[in-house]
Amino acid sequence: MRSKFKSSSILLIIIINFLFGILFWAVFFKAGHNPLTEKFWANESARIAGITILTLETLAIFLILKLRVVVVEKDKIIIKNLLIPFLKKERLFTYYDYSKTIDQYSKVGTYEVLWLIKNDKLEDQISSFNYSNYNKIKFEIKVKHKGKLKINSFKQLFCEMGMKI
Repeated sequence: MRSKFKSSSILLIIIINFLFGILFWAVFFKAGHNPLTEKFWANESARIAGITILTLETLAIFLILKLRVVVVEKDKIIIKNLLIPFLKKERLFTYYDYSKTIDQYSKVGTYEVLWLIKNDKLEDQISSFNYSNYNKIKFEIKVKHKGKLKINSFKQLFCEMGMKI
């Protein structure tokens, strides 16, 4: 089974990338400011604007690189990067120790996320925010499920960065 993206999540990421791209182009090229020159970085206000815009553009690229296609086969899961398909993970279900679900909160709602865990660390995650067939994917993944994990947003962030659960 192959994951199906929600059009709203794809559209949101494309809009964010488009807007930050326009901002990047307008500040650096249309206004005639070249960020590759020493003169640009000597001005304090230009330096702040440059760092801010480069950070926003990096965030936009990070979001688009986080889009992954999930393929669930009989005994394994394949997670491919949408833009760079040769970046993929193939894992047998037995690779993971267990799975848990968590709730992630946003201003528009709550989304369930399936965490696949190895050695008490988050290895992979699949979110209902991104996939329209999330429940089907969750059902097809044959990893021992240990219920719902109730942790706050800050601990979720630290777990995503490698902290033990």
